[in-house]
Amino acid sequence: MPEPSYQAFLNQPLSFAALHLHLIDLPQKQAFSSGIGQRKSRQALIVEWIDAEGRSGFGESSCRPDPYYSAEFLEAAVPLIQHFVVPQLRPEMRYRDLLAILARIRGWPFTKTAVEAAAHDLISQKHGATLFDQVPLPKTQDIPVGISIGIQDSVEQLAETITSNHARGYRRLKFKISPTSDTTIFEQVRSDLEDVHVSFDANGTFLSAEDPTLRFFQSFGGAIEQPFPPDRIDLIQAARVHLPDMRICLDEEVKSLGGLMKAHQLGALDELNLKIGRVGGLTKSLDILHYCHQHDIPCWIGGMFETGIGRRLNLEFAAFLPQAQAHDLSPSSRYFVEDIILPDIRMATNGTIDYQQLSALKLDRRLLEKYTYRKVELSSS
Repeated sequence: MPEPSYQAFLNQPLSFAALHLHLIDLPQKQAFSSGIGQRKSRQALIVEWIDAEGRSGFGESSCRPDPYYSAEFLEAAVPLIQHFVVPQLRPEMRYRDLLAILARIRGWPFTKTAVEAAAHDLISQKHGATLFDQVPLPKTQDIPVGISIGIQDSVEQLAETITSNHARGYRRLKFKISPTSDTTIFEQVRSDLEDVHVSFDANGTFLSAEDPTLRFFQSFGGAIEQPFPPDRIDLIQAARVHLPDMRICLDEEVKSLGGLMKAHQLGALDELNLKIGRVGGLTKSLDILHYCHQHDIPCWIGGMFETGIGRRLNLEFAAFLPQAQAHDLSPSSRYFVEDIILPDIRMATNGTIDYQQLSALKLDRRLLEKYTYRKVELSSS
């Protein structure tokens, strides 16, 4: 398979007049609990890139409002852009110039992704060209969708969640777990999961490869996503000894192509949850996709409960993973009272999202303003 080359797009002209930063708070339909904590609404940063002609492109930073998933957090993204991105932007430059500016900043991958995505969206609207046009990978039109399910409080609640979401057609049910998860309620619904593709997400909360709770969830046969904290390859290697049949999916552990190569060479993963924001942008994510294809590493696109802005971008990437069983890309209407795009992203009854509908998705300025609780305007002057 040829190495990816984005030279034509990297040379695309990019005009800059201002960045508008929209800090938004979208109410959720219900609370969501994981090993990190509980959330009742989704806070996010929408970056609006405005060019000299007044045209706008949009990107989303989906980092959390706290530093519990990664060191990055939402409010700190604003001064980073204000002091270290905008002063380096020129009225006329090229896409590759923006990437060079962002590459100088260490860390802050979600914030850098939002800025890059906004510029990419602007170029796409203005010139009809995207990075995806040059990706030498197979593509699917029907993107399989799974669902991430928060920690449940009772066997009745868990059983109803399994039944209802399986009936909706989701291709995978992924359950949030932690060392304090009540295994008895999962034992009581074990028979309900026999014909369901399941996996479990620990968000790095286990600190021992011999934890009996971890052993219990491994017995279901599904992958365990990020069982141990990032940078604890030693625990993964211990798990290979104590739980040799456990399939390990990495998430927070892989922050770059180099991180993926290291984990792969050490035999520390069986599959990868790729999040565009976590690895720092579009081009970096495409390089990771290419590596996974080259080395037959099962890969799927994960989510951070993005609005439709980030969800659409995630689906663009998911289309290049036709072998994936499911992606964590449920329609945003599954989570939010209202999204900020129209029309809603729709899932078919067979648990897939039609790639063709993405071209019709547009940001709704009225809804963006409705849910913006703080706006920062930064200009080139």
